[in-house]
Amino acid sequence: MTVDDSLSRGIGPVAMTVLPQAAADDDERAAAHWSGQLATFGLLEAAERHFRPAAEEGDLTAVKCLVWLARQDGREREAHSWLERAAGAGDAWAMYELGVSLPRPEGLEEAQRWFRRAAEAGHALAMNDLAALLARAGRREEAKDWYLRAAEAGVTTAMNNLAIQHVLGGDRAEAGRWFERAARAGHVDAMANLGRLRLEAGEEREAASWLGAAARAGHQGAAGLLAELPGAAEAAGEAGLP
Repeated sequence: MTVDDSLSRGIGPVAMTVLPQAAADDDERAAAHWSGQLATFGLLEAAERHFRPAAEEGDLTAVKCLVWLARQDGREREAHSWLERAAGAGDAWAMYELGVSLPRPEGLEEAQRWFRRAAEAGHALAMNDLAALLARAGRREEAKDWYLRAAEAGVTTAMNNLAIQHVLGGDRAEAGRWFERAARAGHVDAMANLGRLRLEAGEEREAASWLGAAARAGHQGAAGLLAELPGAAEAAGEAGLP
């Protein structure tokens, strides 16, 4: 049985059906899994032959499938070339991936351009990463705007980052609101930051609860702060989250 024949049975038909769906939906976990399955069963070359004609004709889903297949084979330059094609066709995920893939620090300026294009096209993670570059450059107000957009789109890291910007700007009430929103969504750094904020406000019981939650999730800084609070470790373990 040839490799091409194997696409008609076993893992082949499943992967060849699900990979395009995952690529079209920008479901990175699924795309990595199914392209990995094709690699494991020796079907990468046959899969590429299958998707390449449509990709050459400009089919974005096929192009994105080829990105994942090239990555599985360690062909990053080829993956980058397909990403550029998808980004040029207006795909926000590809724009974001190009920004992520550029070398640091020499590629930061170009990365920012790609993040901005992706963010303006609605890519939430690009909004957060663009904001981080802007904040690093001292453009805090613009950074806050992009962090806010990413946070409102549900990116918990952006919620935490936005809260940090509010702390730096002196608005601790707004910082607490965003730290808590991120913490309740499971962001461990936000739990620790909220605990620290509550501790500085003298709200030791609530501080202990959040520091305890972060410490149990493996945050060493939170564990250290918690250890300095007399009786707080026991209180944190008993109280649960506020």
